[in-house]
Amino acid sequence: MSASLPPGYSPAAHPLTPDDHSGWAVIASSVGLLFVLLFASIRLWIRNPARPVLYADDIALFAATALATIQSILIISASDHGLGQSSKLLGDASHGTADKILYASDAFFLAALFVSKLSMLLLELRMSPEKWHMMLAKGGLVACGAAMAASIVMILVGCGGSPWQQISNECESLYNRWVAVFCLDVAVELYIYAVILRMLISLQRDTSKKLKAITMFSLRLPVIIFAAMRLRQLSMFRNSTDPFFDSVPVIVWTQTELAYSLAAATIPILMPFLIGLNTGMGMYIGENTIMQTRNDSSMNKGSGYGMHSIKRTHASRNSQSGDQIRGDNVMYKSSVISPQADQRSVGSDDSTRVIIRKTVDVSFSPTPYDVKGK
Repeated sequence: MSASLPPGYSPAAHPLTPDDHSGWAVIASSVGLLFVLLFASIRLWIRNPARPVLYADDIALFAATALATIQSILIISASDHGLGQSSKLLGDASHGTADKILYASDAFFLAALFVSKLSMLLLELRMSPEKWHMMLAKGGLVACGAAMAASIVMILVGCGGSPWQQISNECESLYNRWVAVFCLDVAVELYIYAVILRMLISLQRDTSKKLKAITMFSLRLPVIIFAAMRLRQLSMFRNSTDPFFDSVPVIVWTQTELAYSLAAATIPILMPFLIGLNTGMGMYIGENTIMQTRNDSSMNKGSGYGMHSIKRTHASRNSQSGDQIRGDNVMYKSSVISPQADQRSVGSDDSTRVIIRKTVDVSFSPTPYDVKGK
């Protein structure tokens, strides 16, 4: 076949032939990694790369991105050592190297997958100071961390004396463990959605904005579909007589689920309507936006929140030095609701229930800085 190629050309590293599907694994890993890095770059740009202010959910997402990058590289490396090739091509070649690489990639896959879920829970933790919401978000963080540890241990235990020999040797209990991992995966995803759904439904905003937010967070639910498709391929794969060749569909769905999970963790912060849904989560940079802070002493018995004036020091300094904030020309509106009023039951539902609102329109433009309060 190589003799028919023009001079100066060499065969493809991973050709797609009836006996070699390693190219599909490489394509799935490469495209998935591209999307993961793209959304991570977008998230970093949103946080202003010149002076990045990263929150806990951002750090978790970037950590998941690093883990996913390593996992994708391992899959590509396994393709160089026989993954996706039929027994006709491999012959009597040893599968030990590919087994070890795939064994390591499973650990990085689970770590990246669950850390992306931790990122979502950390984002939800910042979205409301309400007592029950914070308890649910923190409880979800603990449960997700425990699920990640349990999943990694279940898969890395392996079979027999060589735990990494999960493909070349039969391992009947391994599929049952992946079923358990799938159940934990789906349970955490549904919990993440339920927490944000509860907050949005109880939020005192107009219905259209609630529906927009619910739609954006619902875009993460396809992760469950991809996980189910991966489990289905695992079910078909466990009876395979040519495991390295038949494992490619599992790899493709694995990379799809991982890439979408990380990308979906960035989707909620892409839309400016989240700013209108802010209930005091502190997601704005203090020098440029309205700060909503709790006074631990006197305000604790009153409305519960105070509105601080916008700091103009940074704006003046940027104006003098020639630097300019990105000219979004976007109007942001923010509401302040006392924690006591936001609770479902405050003594009784009579006239003592108080809601304090203040709307501030902030117009951002390169120069000048125009702030109008009403």
